Amino acid sequence: MKFSFPLTILLLLLLLQQTLLSAMADIQLIKNTCKGTPSSSLCLKILLADPKSQNADLTGLALIGVDAVNNKGLEILEQIVALKKSRQELRPALDHCAEVYHAVVDADVPSSRDALRTGVAKFAEQGMADSAVEAQVCEGSFGEHGRTSPMTGSNNAMDDVANVVRAIILIVLCICQKQCF
Repeated sequence: MKFSFPLTILLLLLLLQQTLLSAMADIQLIKNTCKGTPSSSLCLKILLADPKSQNADLTGLALIGVDAVNNKGLEILEQIVALKKSRQELRPALDHCAEVYHAVVDADVPSSRDALRTGVAKFAEQGMADSAVEAQVCEGSFGEHGRTSPMTGSNNAMDDVANVVRAIILIVLCICQKQCF
């Protein structure tokens, strides 16, 4: 079967238009979602950094956020290892920080992923709330040991990321499960 040149062009233009409209709708979902978080700019940075966000639904965006919390937790655990080598006087506080950040990457993140995948977003929200609290606990451990924290920026960053992801999960709860607050 032969197609005429104008018909082929028309079909290609229609396909291109559909692709562009779909991409714009996906970007709009990301922008609208991020407007409902404590930091729209951080949310956009997190979600747009992952190419999967372009085709993700709301739960997919939340999963991308949970991965960002995991990555931040792993990054902070590496920082703790480096600080233990260079700042022996901080070892008690750093040991406590290592414990709480292991709780983030070994418990809070996996339970949040599982909860989102099984449709129980409430438990995912709790995991992200716990991740934010763990960052605050790490920060407080330095004061408890009479030291100044060299990790304030990292702990604040984890708190911020976890709270943005928590807000995305609350949107999932509200929209997908009709449990708006």
